[in-house]
Amino acid sequence: MSRPKAMSVFPPRVRRLLCSLQRSASALVVMFLACASADVVPAAPVAETNQLVTDTAQSLSVEVRGWLGLGEIAKGCSDGYVPLQFTVLNGGSTEAVISLRCSPGYGLVATMPRTRIVAPPGATVRSTVYIGRGQGATDPGVGISSVWRLGLYAIPGTGPRRDVECRVEQSFSGAPTMAPLGATPTTPPAGVVPKVLTAAASRRLTEARGSLVPLWYSEVDPATAPEDWRGWSMLRELVLTDDDWTTLSTPARRAMLEWLALGGEAILIATDADRERLDRLGLPAAQSDGRRRVGAGELIAIATHSLRPDSPADVPPFEDAVAELAGRPGVSSDTLWSGEGLARQSGFVERRLPAVAILTFLALLAIIAGPVNVLLLAGRGRPARIFWTTPAISLTATALLLGLMFFRDGVGGAGSRRTLCLLDPDRTSMAVIQEQFSRTGILLGTSFPIREPSWMQPRPVGSGRKSGEYLEIDGERRSGDWFAGRTDQSFTLQAVRPGRAQIELIGPADAPEVLSSLEVPIQRLLLCDEEGRWWKTGPLGAGERRRLEPAEEREFQAVQRDLVSSASPARRRAVERLSGLKGYAWAEVAEPNRLAIATLDAIRWTHDEAWCIGPFVRSEGR
Repeated sequence: MSRPKAMSVFPPRVRRLLCSLQRSASALVVMFLACASADVVPAAPVAETNQLVTDTAQSLSVEVRGWLGLGEIAKGCSDGYVPLQFTVLNGGSTEAVISLRCSPGYGLVATMPRTRIVAPPGATVRSTVYIGRGQGATDPGVGISSVWRLGLYAIPGTGPRRDVECRVEQSFSGAPTMAPLGATPTTPPAGVVPKVLTAAASRRLTEARGSLVPLWYSEVDPATAPEDWRGWSMLRELVLTDDDWTTLSTPARRAMLEWLALGGEAILIATDADRERLDRLGLPAAQSDGRRRVGAGELIAIATHSLRPDSPADVPPFEDAVAELAGRPGVSSDTLWSGEGLARQSGFVERRLPAVAILTFLALLAIIAGPVNVLLLAGRGRPARIFWTTPAISLTATALLLGLMFFRDGVGGAGSRRTLCLLDPDRTSMAVIQEQFSRTGILLGTSFPIREPSWMQPRPVGSGRKSGEYLEIDGERRSGDWFAGRTDQSFTLQAVRPGRAQIELIGPADAPEVLSSLEVPIQRLLLCDEEGRWWKTGPLGAGERRRLEPAEEREFQAVQRDLVSSASPARRRAVERLSGLKGYAWAEVAEPNRLAIATLDAIRWTHDEAWCIGPFVRSEGR
């Protein structure tokens, strides 16, 4: 390339200096234009893999992988499980047993596994362990940090015993950072909610370079997505493309839909948002208003060309979809729910320490064990009696205390429980959101079986609960500090279970009938048909067919107020998103214990309710 004539008048050394300055200025201009033209902040993929154990003598290796990250949890995450996939390669001739134990970081309430992974000789075993991040997670836009200690022990089952021990301290943190300028603010700009995107969605957003809502985001790989909804539970929203949707394996796709049913949100960027094409991709069916809802969640499909600022006015822009999600209550606010409102609503008064009775008892004990014991019981000439009167007084006082505890607090406990079941007849499943408060007396046992895959999170009551061991042993039993004697506990739980339960609407529009295939009887049912008219009936047995009666919307509004009163954000979000939708049925269950997620059997549920909500199925009659 020829040298500009204006530069030729300078000496060679000056010309080299000017060229260097010119190149630096050009680079700065390019960087400025790039930053000004795109509000989407690029991020590196968060999926990580660590080699934890490598023992060549035993031909044993242990590897751990996290699709949401290990050293740093993806931005935009909140309460839920961190899924860790362990791969054990046992090339030896003896069985290897890997015992996983972890303890929480300082000041953190966490769900901790104690799991055994058995690897037969010459086998490769993969096992996914779910670790609850706990109440250290506050607002996902604020820096969060929690520390875990994973202790791994590999012990051969037979042959010469050789212990292989590897202790690993792994830091899980989700403090958001701003790139590429290197700034690391503790909170994102106003109106910006951190999100999780796939790499393909990130590229499409970056290529559009439109006037987008700014995003802080982390990239995830859909090919490594877990095949259990619990591995998705930490996500609040996910932005993906139609190519990502087809890349997902069938089990991972179903797990994503189950996560949506519990209140998740997803934005799908499609090359063509034609309704028939999206239906052929296997997306959730569009309802009468065109929205693709799944339980309490939704999948929002938008076209790629709507990302550009010059998109037609009738095309729903990406900004609207992001703004809509940002305006909805996030999962992060679940940590603010304590269950105290549910307790008061159910008649539980604040537990007060009987200070007067305790002081009186201590005063009497001091008098009896002191002057009475020394002067009267073991008085003059009988000093040896003090060796058996003192223990007798102590045992009597202990028996009195235990008796008072028994008659005052009883054995077991009492509580209030509310269950919300979200019916999904298209996928023959039911998403369950549950909240409960319990007050215990004397407990003879505190562990309980895990009867179904579920997510259980302790919530603070009163001044809050301290860190403890909340163990899930091999996915079969919960033990540790979930329940304790003479204390108050509060939990939120989630589960997804299979089922063909549905509400079927039969007959003409002016005189419809209803048929329930729920396994439990219905106490009362409210239904809003396709025309927006309200109907009611009840009680209604399983498999029973009954004619509906006209109802007024104010009856449903009263029900809605009761459903969201003192509710956790997950329950409130589900009720508010589905309230007033046409084509939905709301059923109060007569036997709520049959739908609830079971915990400690010693708790007597003095207040127990369950509601089933979902789209009804239209039938011409038979």
